[in-house]
Amino acid sequence: MNIIKGLMTKDLLQLKSYRKSLIVFIVLYFFIAISQSNIEGISAMLVVMLTLGFGMFSIATFNYDESSKADKYILTLPLTKKEVVLSKYAFCICSTLIGCIVGVILSFIITFIITKSMPNILDILSIGIGAIFGISVVEAIQIPCIYKWGAEKGRLNMFILVVLASLILGGISFVAFDITQVNNVISLIEKIIPIILLIAIFLVYFISYKVSCKIYSKREL
Repeated sequence: MNIIKGLMTKDLLQLKSYRKSLIVFIVLYFFIAISQSNIEGISAMLVVMLTLGFGMFSIATFNYDESSKADKYILTLPLTKKEVVLSKYAFCICSTLIGCIVGVILSFIITFIITKSMPNILDILSIGIGAIFGISVVEAIQIPCIYKWGAEKGRLNMFILVVLASLILGGISFVAFDITQVNNVISLIEKIIPIILLIAIFLVYFISYKVSCKIYSKREL
């Protein structure tokens, strides 16, 4: 566990050069959010964009590791390849959660300043869970791609996979449902969607982790 914490600390230190970019990112979306015409739009924009942004920033650690050949050194330490992969997933998940928390806190502050009242916490948390699910799907596809093809080629292949998956799912939805059925399904899902998304987030990360472990265990460094 201490080694995993050490690897996560290493990833955090690698991102020190991103501090200015991260501050600019937060400030930029803060002003974009408050430009929305309603308070709900402000809250949603902040929570979603900061969750996605922090999650994507964490992926940059793969570029640093690849350019410095860090894995060759890391694997001389008393740890397994599964622990190396686990540290990456833990770092990405923690970064995503921090982004969500920052977004929620800012949305509360801005909502209170503008409306002089506290926002609906359940609505904001639901938006946050939805944002975490969105970035979890991206990370779940991107991380195995990076382990398989490397940081640069992995991003390209991930983009192709996401586009293909979207087209396939869109085609299935179009064939399988008419608009009335879709509306009925959406109405039903809205009532239990936070629970569904939490379960889905766990499954997405778990399956992705297993795939990454299998790829990385066969990879020669």
